[in-house]
Parts: sequence; structure tokens; C-alpha cells
Amino acid sequence: MTGMDLANLLRSAQHEAAERLAEPGDWLTGLQRIAAWNEVRDAAANPLDEARQRAVSPFAVAGKHEATDHLGSTAVEVVHRVATDPGRLTRAWAERAIAELGEETYTELVGVTAIATIIDRFDLITSNSLRPLPMPVGGRPARIRPDDVGDVGAWVSQAVDKTRANVSRALTLVPRTQSAWRPLVDSHYSRGPEFLTLVWDRAMSRPQVELIAARTTALNECFY
Repeated sequence: MTGMDLANLLRSAQHEAAERLAEPGDWLTGLQRIAAWNEVRDAAANPLDEARQRAVSPFAVAGKHEATDHLGSTAVEVVHRVATDPGRLTRAWAERAIAELGEETYTELVGVTAIATIIDRFDLITSNSLRPLPMPVGGRPARIRPDDVGDVGAWVSQAVDKTRANVSRALTLVPRTQSAWRPLVDSHYSRGPEFLTLVWDRAMSRPQVELIAARTTALNECFY
């Protein structure tokens, strides 16, 4: 695969993910999902978020994010904390948010935030500008909880099938959001079935890719 082919693959996956975020999700409407994406962008230069990041503990900073026309204050808090300070999230904080929002809505908000962050950061790196937010698609969310999820030791329910990597089943509680997330994982890193191949015939070797992935993970303070 050439560099141009790879760039086209990534852009195609991001375009598809952006379009899916505009559609009704699992427990959020398309309008709410795009509103969450807008909050991801606000978090990048939000004074409260910046003050929390500078503090020894984010809980040492007074104040909270207010509700918007389409998202309650707790939903806005979840988006801003996940977008700006994921390394210092705690299970107790998550459990409080889940108690207010519901496990499914909380999980979907985390997923939408992760997807939007990937798309926006790639756009900023490659073009120094953000794409216009897509127009929300009308309709109702699915509101269906899958039968094959349960307690696997994570903060939220996930698929009990442990043959899949954690990053691939992190959003299995919310299948519509997962369907937007999984292609990003495959295209940007694992390439689906190729992940099990230890020698990659690419511009970068498997060890080089893993080194970049490990370093990026460390910088983002991801516990994986």
C-alpha cells in the first residue's frame, strides 16, 4: 500500500465515521451526537478544562459545565473530561455519571467523543483546519441493549466474547456507535485480520508501528 493509498483509506474511514455520527445512535439522537461533537471542539480551548488540566487534581477546580440546548450538564461534563483529561478519569467519577445518564448513554457519549477526537486531530494535523460538522439526520435512536454483553471487569458492560481485543469490544454495549468506531480502529491501526500477522509488508514494519502505538498510548495515558 502506497502512502497515497493509506491516506485515502484513512480519509474514507473518517468520512464514513463522520456521516454515521450524524445519524441517530443507540441512545442519542443525531442532533445530540453532533452536539457532543461540538462540545469536543469547545473543550479544546475551554477555560474550565484548561484550569483542570493545570491543577494537581481536576476535582480541585471549582465549577462545572452547563447544559446546552441538546445535552444535559452531566453529558457535557462527560464529553469534556473524556476529550481533555482521560488519563485522570476515575471509576468513582464514571459511576456517578452512569448513575445519572444510564450505562448505555454514558458509553455512547464516550464513543462519540473518541470518534470525533480522532477525526478532528487528523484534520488539524493534515490540513490545519476542521471539517464542517455534518448536518444531523432525523429519527429516533435504536434504544436496544445487546443480549451478549455483561460484566467483564470494565467500567461498562461489554461483549462477553473475550476472543476480541478490548479496544475492539469497548463499545459493544452500543452497536451503532461501535459500527462507526471499529472501522477507524481497523484503518488507523490494526487493519482487521492483518493484526494477527506479525510481519507487515508496509512502508513501516510491525515493530515500528507498535513502537508508535505504544508511545502514543503512553502520551494519552491510556491504561491499555
